[in-house]
Amino acid sequence: MASCLALAAADFRPEPAPAQVTLTPRVIQIDQVKCSELHTPPDQKQERLLIYFNGYVDGMRRQKVWDERKVGELIDRAVGYCKADPTETVLSAFTKAAR
Repeated sequence: MASCLALAAADFRPEPAPAQVTLTPRVIQIDQVKCSELHTPPDQKQERLLIYFNGYVDGMRRQKVWDERKVGELIDRAVGYCKADPTETVLSAFTKAAR
């Protein structure tokens, strides 16, 4: 019985704490982010920017419903505008795509 308790106690040792990741907070002037910046690494930056700009444009349009299909289509249109003109701002591309 003692050996069973010892084995059970060994299985419940606390896990070592994961390494802390420190992110440097950034401040971005959203009306100046160029489409060309969407294509720079890391990929998470692109994803975060696309999500942010979609939310921003939805807020400006007072959207209260999130439709995954429509949002995907809007993002695809905005990315298309960005690919066509990398010097355009992301905000402008999303504004055009939302029309």
